[in-house]
Amino acid sequence: MFDTRWRMVVRDARRHRARTLLVVVAVALGLIGAGAVLDAWALVRTATQTVYGASHPVAATLQVVPLDAAFVARVQQMPGIRAVRLRRTLSATLQTVGERKSVVLHAVDDVTRPDIGRLQNVEGAWPPAPGEVIIERSSLGYSGAAVGQDVLLAVPGTAPIALKVGGLVRDVSVAPGWMEHVVYGYVSLATLRSLGTPPTFDELQFTVTDPAPSQATVRQLAWRVKTLAEAQGRRVGRIDVPMPGQHIHAAQMESLTIVQGAFGVLTLMVCASLMVNLISAMLAGRRRELGVMKALGASEGQLAAQFLLFAAGLGVLAVSVALPLAAWLGRLYGDFQAEMLNFPLDQCAIPVWALLVQVAVGIALPVLAAAWPVATACRQPVADILRHTGLPASTSGNRTRRWLQGLPLARPQLLSLHNAFRQRSRCWLSLLALAAAGATFVGAGNLSVAVKHSVDRLFDAQRYDVNLRMTTPMPARDLVAAAVAVPGVAVAEAWGRATAALAHDDGTAGNAFDVLAVPVRSRVLVPMLRDGRWLRDGEVDGIVIGSALLKSNPGLQLGQPVQLQVEGRPASFQLIGIVDSGPDAIAYTAQTARADWQGDTLASLLLVQARDRSTDGQRELIRRLRTALASRGAEVRAARLQSDARQGVEDHLQMVVSFLGVMGWVMIVVGGIGLATTMSVAVLERQREIGVLRAIGARSSTILGMVQLEGMVMALLGWLLALPLSVPVSVVLGQAFGRVMFAVPTALTPEPGGVLRWFALVTGVSVLACMWPAWQAMRMPVARALQYE
Repeated sequence: MFDTRWRMVVRDARRHRARTLLVVVAVALGLIGAGAVLDAWALVRTATQTVYGASHPVAATLQVVPLDAAFVARVQQMPGIRAVRLRRTLSATLQTVGERKSVVLHAVDDVTRPDIGRLQNVEGAWPPAPGEVIIERSSLGYSGAAVGQDVLLAVPGTAPIALKVGGLVRDVSVAPGWMEHVVYGYVSLATLRSLGTPPTFDELQFTVTDPAPSQATVRQLAWRVKTLAEAQGRRVGRIDVPMPGQHIHAAQMESLTIVQGAFGVLTLMVCASLMVNLISAMLAGRRRELGVMKALGASEGQLAAQFLLFAAGLGVLAVSVALPLAAWLGRLYGDFQAEMLNFPLDQCAIPVWALLVQVAVGIALPVLAAAWPVATACRQPVADILRHTGLPASTSGNRTRRWLQGLPLARPQLLSLHNAFRQRSRCWLSLLALAAAGATFVGAGNLSVAVKHSVDRLFDAQRYDVNLRMTTPMPARDLVAAAVAVPGVAVAEAWGRATAALAHDDGTAGNAFDVLAVPVRSRVLVPMLRDGRWLRDGEVDGIVIGSALLKSNPGLQLGQPVQLQVEGRPASFQLIGIVDSGPDAIAYTAQTARADWQGDTLASLLLVQARDRSTDGQRELIRRLRTALASRGAEVRAARLQSDARQGVEDHLQMVVSFLGVMGWVMIVVGGIGLATTMSVAVLERQREIGVLRAIGARSSTILGMVQLEGMVMALLGWLLALPLSVPVSVVLGQAFGRVMFAVPTALTPEPGGVLRWFALVTGVSVLACMWPAWQAMRMPVARALQYE
């Protein structure tokens, strides 16, 4: 009995190799997609703990002037502080042919220290020698420079000087320069002097002894340092306390990975439905043999074991194919994620537990999927098995067939429609597989449209082309007068800018953000209000915050008083409105308020709307503005095109959307394989019907049309079912994207372009999926078809 049972299973698998291979490929694809995401997540998590954690990232940064060894020693002795270092940060400009790029230069007291913000030498000399600049490796491509070459760097207010690119360094604490559109550089104090900057430090950074501190704990330590500095007559400016132990992009990548992992699990569920179809087809084709074996004394357990072990064997084959490919793709994807986080994976291996999870899932998933149809078939009485006709006996199925017979179609087409709904459970599984793929595809398309719409609205509201930041604040009227006199300027507006932080009840304050003092009737800003109202003339205590600031401080509510530390001084406001601000934490006050909380009406931002909308024309306009402002004693610290700012935002956002869309394509492939498997099983079960049709004169084109029509009906039903399912998928994707980046409008109706693309795609999938079953049906000899049982 043992040999007979296993010979039957092996013979059936070998006889229908294409069908079995399709299922193995589908399960392998699902494992590859889910496994690659798991491997990448495990790699990045391991690297975060080993590489990023080993760099001893800075816990807090305070701007303190002046700084000296005695104060550093006093801070070092404070309870809870582990290591202290000094740093100076300044903005510069890298000048190339026809273009200037923003540079952030750092000078630290000891660049070789391993216990705080450790920097890793990548290439060239280290530490930076006088007259040299070391570029952070992620900025090299964006800078256009090369190691060993000279570059022209200029600090505002000084003439550009040539510095040699002495080498490359990796700083895991900063976001990639190519993504932020900035060049990070590291220089010595002597180089600062040659750049015309005082060779002194103005930032104090420290780490803490607590291995897992909270942000509030670190903030309290930072305020104790601030209190000590002010007690000694030192001036304390901006205080930054990042989330302890977390990279600046870690939350984004973690949320993205979780969403992709959810789609990986959904793909595996679709693969499970294919296994159900395969085992059901095997059981249907061997129903009489099962009945005979039960009549001869085979137990239900014996019969079930042969099919469940067969399913496990398919899982083993799928795992053997998927595991190395998932590891390869996972490392590639992990390398990309690590590049986004700016640290390497070279010395990290995929954890063994991640590989074991994939093996367990790959073997268990087919067994669990096959359990239900196997149990159902093996528990049937022998008499029912032997009397089975292969047609559903339900009245609902009969009603469906009678309704189909009323359609004005030829008999071959009616037969195809009957066949599509003959096995309703198999039909539903195939439809759900296609619908899940389509819902993901349409949902990703909805998200892409929503993101593009949000970016368009964000930058349509900012109606300026050039943003210039001044080194020293000047009267707004003087800046505007100097700008409008420059040829090519259509509109100019000057804004005040200050650094602020939300004051807490314990005397500390939150992370710093920009407060912009803007004209109430601005010509270059059209605020997009989400709630409340905009600023009014003469209002000195009203403040409007951006959505990103509200996201990081969800307790803020309209109408409540807001206590801020503005440039180190307390200021009281009332929250009157909330506007869409994209990913930037920002707030707005009226220009009349600046004199109230800062004692002047100076402006440090100049926003210009250009007449020439081309990029080259706007860059030339920046050059003319720099010259005109310099002639009036106004030095431009940094200048940026709005188009560059938009490109930077789009690079961040569309990357996330693209990776979510990849999972949709994986599911479409799996869904297509599922349709091909279903059609292959359907052709197999109807060999005798096809033989009869061929015997009475049906041509090959008629058989081909019948198979293709049946597949097309399934595909169109899957297309229709995907449309309502895409709504909750779009909502989930929108909410996940909002947690990663910023809130986007939720699409409650499928985007028309995505619906049409999904229609074209599912039509093509149907044709390809039915091609092999249709070819099998056409080449089947009549005698063999009539002998099939």
